[in-house]
Amino acid sequence: MQTVAERRAAFKALHETGRAFLMPNPFDTGTARILDGLRFDALATSSAGYAWTRGVRDAEGLISRDLALAHAAEILGATNLPVNGDLENGFGDAPEDVADTIRAAIETGLAGCSIEDYTTDPAHPYYAHDLAVDRIRAAAEAKNALAPDFVLTARSEGPVQTPYELEETIRRLNAFVEAGADCVYAPQLKDKDQIAAILKAVNAPLNILAGRRNFHLTRKELGDMGVTRVSIGAGLARVAYKAFTEAAVDIKDGGAFGSFDRMNDTVDFESFMKAKP
Repeated sequence: MQTVAERRAAFKALHETGRAFLMPNPFDTGTARILDGLRFDALATSSAGYAWTRGVRDAEGLISRDLALAHAAEILGATNLPVNGDLENGFGDAPEDVADTIRAAIETGLAGCSIEDYTTDPAHPYYAHDLAVDRIRAAAEAKNALAPDFVLTARSEGPVQTPYELEETIRRLNAFVEAGADCVYAPQLKDKDQIAAILKAVNAPLNILAGRRNFHLTRKELGDMGVTRVSIGAGLARVAYKAFTEAAVDIKDGGAFGSFDRMNDTVDFESFMKAKP
């Protein structure tokens, strides 16, 4: 197994030389073993994927920092790859809360993490600009004091449908970079022209979320544009839970079991699971 320092260094190097490198998101130990066995470059936790394994909804404050980091530790134990933590809003509103989360993430052994500007409060969903920047600045100061090569990703969660919204996203991402973020991420981006505008205006590695409906850009297209990292978010978990639910509904309402004919051995997922010595 690689050491924590080796994983951090490898993850940092991917952001310096990577060309749309893939970072899929397992949601438990078994799916981490599968993705490790398929030889991806890095993995990331998924706050939504993990929340569903606990039977709760994502982004409603139902997963604590301790739970999220315990889950991250399980993923780390199942792979030799660098792991990025989806740590939502840093599990607190104040900059010091975010700094505490970064310190804990580094102690856990994560190679990097993302911090959102989403508040979990539907009435006021996004932190005010200055507070959002202060939160990233506190995160950067915390990681620079302990592990400068830990990759801090700052996320702008707001919409990007209008020119104003896109400009606001660019303003936030640039402010996050100035505050010390190593990578930027705007999950709502999926239009090629919008992505190109971000790449032109923001001088930092860019993460694009590909694991969702109606995302039709290929990895090659993203790499040719200059995208550094491609994550899947809750996409794999959503596919798995959807297939499970559809099969369950089929056997309950249809009274037949043909849904299991869709299973095949094209890829033997059990071959990636740990066996008895």
